[in-house]
Formats: sequence, structure tokens, C-alpha cells
Amino acid sequence: MKTDTLFEAFPPVPDKQWKQQIQADLKGGDYNELLTWTSPEGIQVKPFYTETDRKEPGGVPPRKGPWAIGYTLDMGEGEDPAARAREALDGGADALVVTGAGHASLEGFSGLPEDTPLWVAWDHLEAKLPESIPATLKGQTHLMADPIGGLLATGNWCAGMEADLEKPGEARGSQTVLGIRASLYQEAGANRMQELAYTLAHGLEYLLRAETDPGLKALVENPVFRVAIGGDYFMEIAKLRALRQGWALLARAYGASGDCRILATPSRRNKTLYDYNTNMLRTTSECMSAILGGADLVCNLPYDALYHLPNAFGDRMARNQLLLLRHESYFSEVGNPADGAYYIEALTDQLGRKSLELLKTLEKGGGLLAQLKTHQIQKKIRESHAREQEAFNAGERILVGSNAYPNPDDRMSGELERPVFPGKRGRKTLIEPLPLRRLAAGYEQKRMDDEAR
Repeated sequence: MKTDTLFEAFPPVPDKQWKQQIQADLKGGDYNELLTWTSPEGIQVKPFYTETDRKEPGGVPPRKGPWAIGYTLDMGEGEDPAARAREALDGGADALVVTGAGHASLEGFSGLPEDTPLWVAWDHLEAKLPESIPATLKGQTHLMADPIGGLLATGNWCAGMEADLEKPGEARGSQTVLGIRASLYQEAGANRMQELAYTLAHGLEYLLRAETDPGLKALVENPVFRVAIGGDYFMEIAKLRALRQGWALLARAYGASGDCRILATPSRRNKTLYDYNTNMLRTTSECMSAILGGADLVCNLPYDALYHLPNAFGDRMARNQLLLLRHESYFSEVGNPADGAYYIEALTDQLGRKSLELLKTLEKGGGLLAQLKTHQIQKKIRESHAREQEAFNAGERILVGSNAYPNPDDRMSGELERPVFPGKRGRKTLIEPLPLRRLAAGYEQKRMDDEAR
């Protein structure tokens, strides 16, 4: 059979004919009320998409090479980080992402294979991490510096704005890269349009400074975006695609390459303490979004990460989820699988356009740092969080095991190995920092209080 005759029995169906059939099936029901919904970003999602919804096909730069499995290793938690690193690599991880390093030495990693990619979150800029990296690993080590991310997380600069912003450029000879912490916006409650706009504005601050800082100019050529992936499957795929596309447009306008890498991890915002096994379902879906959206490195979040310290079982289960996606679901067989999906391409286009419009508004208001100082960005994120929190409290935003189908027999008060609920800020800060805001935290706090009675 000739391939050009394969679909002759299936002629194309015009949009109008689809809509007529749908209206007939609804039997008088309202099309918009029953079959469309509006996302928090103001995007109206339709029940079907066709080629006419495809605005700019092929506009998203592809991921360069296959995606990799990462293991996030917090140096401040758990025992023997080097042993956990070896176990992760032996169990199928391709790369290590080291966080919480601070002043801790990485010399214990000297026994790791020399070809191990090591991504070190250089979030404590005063730490002299370049001197603590084993010589055998320096060729594969990347120090992810993000002074603005440090300001967002703590509310203060480390040594002052100018000193902090100069630090990455000064250390460019030590495998330093920009590691932009986009996850801070998402986990604080920003919707996807805000998350994209603030992340691009975050990168733009470095692009602008790179015009007078030769060291930083080299770093904006290929930054790493550290992204948190939420639970809306298709929207998150579109978000990563829009991020890569938006950065390419923005960076090229300032003479940079427009290349970037994306390090994706499931968000903690929708994870739950009670009925914690459902977190495994959430993270599987979120890792799928990350891979299909074009992430370069995917680090899964263990199902018990909220309340347990790192442990072999939780780490193994998280790693196996990614191994199943790679080897049994064949997620490594296609380089850019979302291309040609009308729905995803339409979402990518709309998210991209809306986020760029918001970015322009931010720049008219003085840019990211200026609006952080006046707390305008924090206010917008708080408002976005409050809307989603209200939907959760009303049962419209469902988290199974919490506000839907809870198990009243669950007891968690004796299981906590780390702080689960946010504490009060104990010191004065230059700006209001962006905290983790989990949707189920208030519900869980009440249940914990009830357990204590």
C-alpha cells in the first residue's frame, strides 16, 4: 500500500463540522460552560484543537541531546553524602545536583567516576567552593551561581548587591554557570504566566549587567534554569517550551546565543503529608511533563521528601520512576515529542505571548529588582497563591488524600524528621523573601493539632 493513499478513507474534518457535532451531542447544553475552562493565566482551554490553532510551528529551540536522570543531594541532610552519591550513580542516575553545600567540602566525592557531571548549587556566595572540588571532577563540575535567587530566597544580599552580582563573573574560570532559580516563583504561588515573566526578567537583569561585565557576558550564553514542575500536565509541558522560546528571543535581542539548559524537579507546592503515597503519582506525571517539555536534566522528588530525611528507599523509588520512563515507556526515543501537538503548541504560544506582555510591563516599572524592592512582585504572587488556596479550601482544587478522600486513620505526628510547616521570619530583611507555600499545609496543621488532643 502506498503511504500517500493511507488516509484517503479519512478526509479532513473542518472546524465547523466538529463544532456542529459537539453541539448536537450536547443536546442544548452550553458549549462554553460545559466544555471550556479558563486557566489561572486567563487562557481559555477548548475541547479540541486543529491545525488552525497552530500559530508558529517549530518556534521552540529543541533540547540538545537526550535528557538525563539527576539525583539531588543535600549536603546538610542525611549521612555520608559521598556514599549516597555513589549509590545513586550505581542505581542509574546520570548526574548529581548538589545543594546545601555552603562551606562543606566536596573532597569526599573524589572516589566518584571522573565522568560524573556534578551540578553544585553555589547559593552561599561567600563559600569558596571552587577550592573544595576534587581535581578528578573539576572537568565535569558546574557551579550554579544566582545572586538574585539568593536575594529572593533569604530577603538579603550576601555581601551587598554590587559585590554579589560581580561574584559569578569573577569566578567564570571555575566552571561557573548562571543557575537561575525559577522554582522560587512557582513554589511561592505564582501562576505560569507570572513564573515565566519573572524568570525571564530575572535573566534580563543578568543580560543588562553583562553589557558592562565581561565575566558575566560569558555566563549569559548558556544559563541553567532550575524549574519546579506543577501538576497541570499539559500546561507544564507548554511552560517549559515557552521558557526556552522566550529566553531565545530575549537573549538574542541582547547579542547572546539564546541557548539554555533546563533542570526540572517536581514542585513541593502540591505535595502532601497525609496519604503521602499519592505524591508518587504526582511526581510521575510531573516528570513526564518535564521530559516532554524539553528539560535537559530531571531530578525526581522522593514521595516522602516533605517529612523524611534522605533515605535509601525513598531515593530508590524516585530514581526508579525515571528509569521506568526512560526504559519501559521509551521517553528517550524522541527528541522533541510535543512538536506538532496542536493543543500544546497553542498553549505554548499563548503562555509565551502573555508572559512577554507581563515582562514588558515589569520593565516599564523599572525591572525585576526595582519591583522586588517595592514588593510589587511579592504582592502579585501572594494574590495568585491566595486564589489557588481559596480554590483548594473550597474543594475546587483537588489534592487526593487531603481535601478529597482523606483517610481519617492516618497518623503522621510521630513521623516527622524535618520541619514541615513554615516558621516565622526571625530577622529583618531588605525585601520580603519568597517562601514555599504548600496548598495542604493549613489542612495538615489542623490534623496534626487534632492528633495531639
